[in-house]
Amino acid sequence: MKEDIHPTAELEREQSIVLPDLTEQLEMAGRVQRNFLPARLPNNENFRFSALFRPAEWVSGDIYDARRLDETHIGFYIADAVGHSMPAALLTIFIKQALVMRQTYDHSWQIFPPKQVIGNLNLQMIEQELQGCLFSTACYFLLNTETLQASWARAGHPYPVLIRDRKPTLLESRGGLLGVFEQTQFEEKTVQLCPGDTLLLYSDGAEPLIGMGKDSDFNFHFSFLDLCSLSADELIAALDHQADTYRPAPGQKDDITALALQVL
Repeated sequence: MKEDIHPTAELEREQSIVLPDLTEQLEMAGRVQRNFLPARLPNNENFRFSALFRPAEWVSGDIYDARRLDETHIGFYIADAVGHSMPAALLTIFIKQALVMRQTYDHSWQIFPPKQVIGNLNLQMIEQELQGCLFSTACYFLLNTETLQASWARAGHPYPVLIRDRKPTLLESRGGLLGVFEQTQFEEKTVQLCPGDTLLLYSDGAEPLIGMGKDSDFNFHFSFLDLCSLSADELIAALDHQADTYRPAPGQKDDITALALQVL
């Protein structure tokens, strides 16, 4: 005679089989996503990059990159897909491949300006016709390592921060979300950097560590102001420590990513 199994017991048995396998797959997905991050940052005697990458779950909706494009240019960015689940993580892989900083033609190449980089990424996302209302924000910088001029364009992303003489300033520019409207305009601006300056890019998950408010009403936290005399490595380490102790409201936990560039 077949033994009756209580529905609750059957569910628990199935979960005991499925959950470990799912956990293993999520761990593997997280490792694969990290493989798409830069293995090393383009540091030299004049510049120092440092990065923070803290997924809210197994995988992240954030991605960053920094790479040397030629002898005198470095391109770097942070992008943040809406959400922080597996669909958002998959979108970051698409962004990594679709965000083109330069193109090679035979024995020459063309470096694209930030406005074009962001605009082309927007068109790629729209043309892909992504399902599930997948959108993204991004902020892309192009640095001339000889002139120390840094041009940037952003798409719905938190404003980057320039730290000069221990004082932070928001670098404002206009630009809407990626993957929404084909005609979206992205403003490109340029800032002249100086030795001692630090540029900080971050995803909105890190914003509670930086400050609060919008545009001209944005106020930096006193705890962040205390970090503005630190090197790029020390700044990122301090933000990482603050993230350890930060307790978001229930359901508000988000991916935290930051990329700092220090001019030595």
